[in-house]
Amino acid sequence: MKKYVTFIGTLIVSIVLVSCSSAKIENTAPASSKVKKIKYNEDRYIDAYNSRDYKTCLGMLSYKTKRKANIRDNLDIAMLNFLLGDYETASECFETIDEQMFEAVTKSITKTFAAAVGNENAKEYSGNVYESLLVNTMNSLCYYKMGDLTNAVNQLSRLSDVKLPEYRRLYGEVKVGEIDPSADSGLKESKKTLNSYNIDSSVFTNSGPKKPGLQDVYKESALARYLSLILRQADGDKSQIDSDIMVLKSLIKDFDDSASRIPQDKGRIDILALAGLIGKQTPGELYFPSKSTFFFIPTGNSRCKVLPLQFKFVYPVYNKTSTVAGIEVVLNNVGTKKASLIENFNTDLEKSVKLRAYKEYNASMARSMAKKITAVVAGIASINASYVTFKQVASNSIASSLALLAFDALCESTKAGLLAVDLTETPDIRQGEFFPETANAAGFTVPAGIYSGKVIYRFTDGTVFEEPFCTEVSAGKPALVVSSCIR
Repeated sequence: MKKYVTFIGTLIVSIVLVSCSSAKIENTAPASSKVKKIKYNEDRYIDAYNSRDYKTCLGMLSYKTKRKANIRDNLDIAMLNFLLGDYETASECFETIDEQMFEAVTKSITKTFAAAVGNENAKEYSGNVYESLLVNTMNSLCYYKMGDLTNAVNQLSRLSDVKLPEYRRLYGEVKVGEIDPSADSGLKESKKTLNSYNIDSSVFTNSGPKKPGLQDVYKESALARYLSLILRQADGDKSQIDSDIMVLKSLIKDFDDSASRIPQDKGRIDILALAGLIGKQTPGELYFPSKSTFFFIPTGNSRCKVLPLQFKFVYPVYNKTSTVAGIEVVLNNVGTKKASLIENFNTDLEKSVKLRAYKEYNASMARSMAKKITAVVAGIASINASYVTFKQVASNSIASSLALLAFDALCESTKAGLLAVDLTETPDIRQGEFFPETANAAGFTVPAGIYSGKVIYRFTDGTVFEEPFCTEVSAGKPALVVSSCIR
C-alpha cells in the first residue's frame, strides 16, 4: 500500500511539473489553427460578437478578407488569433498592421483631410492612436508567449523610439481642436449663403461637440511602460528602469514600484491580467432646426413657393461604461492581492472620440451645408425654369396639363432629393473591437522556485471566472504571467 501511495504521489508531482513547464513555454496547439473560413453574414457576425463566439468571428473575417485585409479588419483578425492562442499568426498580422499604419501615417495628412468625400468613412482608416501603440504592445506579448524575449523587447523599443515621437509630431498638443483648413473655408462660404436666406447658422456650431483640451490627448501607453519595466529586466537590461518608473508613477496613482527593486536572493512574479472587452462608439446626429421641423426657402414662384430645408450633422459618440468589477490574484501558499489598474482602454477610446468629435462634426457641417445649399440652388433654378415652360404653354390645355404634371413632379423630387442628401452623411465609428477593456497587474517578491495560482475575474453582471497559472521564478529576475479574460 505504501509503494502504491508513493507512486501516486510521484505521478502527481510529475504532472504538476509538466503542467508548469507547458504553462511557461505556452507552446500548445493554438485553437485558431482549427478555425475554418465561414461565409460572411453581417447579422450572424453580430450575433457571434455579442455571444463572444470568437471562433465564428474569426472564421467569418477570414472569409471576408481572403483576398486582402485593411487595417480595420486586421486589427480584429490579429486580436482574435491572440485570444484563441495562435500567437504566431497574431504576431504576423500585427506586423502587417504596423506596416499598413506606417504607410497611412506617412501619407500627406493635408491631402487626406482636403479630399472631397461623401463622409468620414470614405477615408482610409489609419487607426486610433491608442490602437497604433497597442499593435506593438500586443505583438510584444505574442513574442513573449512564444518564448522570444528579444523580439518582445524590440516591439516595445519600436513603440517608444519610433511610434510615440511620430505621433507627437503629427497629432501632438499643438493640433488639439484645430479644424481642417478645407472644412473651415467651406463653412465660412456656406454660412454666408445661409445668412442670405435669413438662417442663423451660429446655433449649429454652439450645439455640437465641445472643443477638446490638452487633457484629451493620449500621451503614453501605461501598459507598454509596464511591460518595458518587466521584460527589459527579464532580458537583463536595467537601463530604462528609472524612466519607466517615472512615467508609470505619473500615469498611475500609487503605482507599486516593487518590480523595479528585486533582491538578488529572490525573484518576482508579475501577473498581467487583460480583462473585459473594449466598448464601442455609436453614431451621434444633430438635426437643425430639429428632426421633425424644417427651414423654408422661398423659390420665387407662386405654385411651388418654398423648399423645405433640414440639416443633419454627424460625429462619433462614446458613452464610457465598465464591465470589469475587480480582479484578484491568488498565489498558492503565498497570499492574495487585488490587481491594480494599469491602463483602461475605454478611457483611451473616450479620449480618442473627444479629440475627433469636434473636428469631424465641423467637417460634417461643411459637407452637409455645401451639399444642401448646392441642391437648393440647383432645385430652385430647375423649378423656375420648369415654371416658365408651364406658363409658355398655358394657352394649350393638353400641353399645359403635361407641363403642370412635370412641374409638380419636379417639385416633389427636389424635396425628396434634399432629404436624401442626409443618407450619405454618416459618422466614422470604426475601431478595433476585440481589444481588452482594462490591463491590470499584481506582483509578489518570492524566493526562486515553481509557483502556481489563479487569477479571479469579477464582472459587473455578477459573473466570476478563474484562470489558473503556473510559472518558474529565478533569483534576481521577474517572471511575467500573462492572463486574459476578454469577454
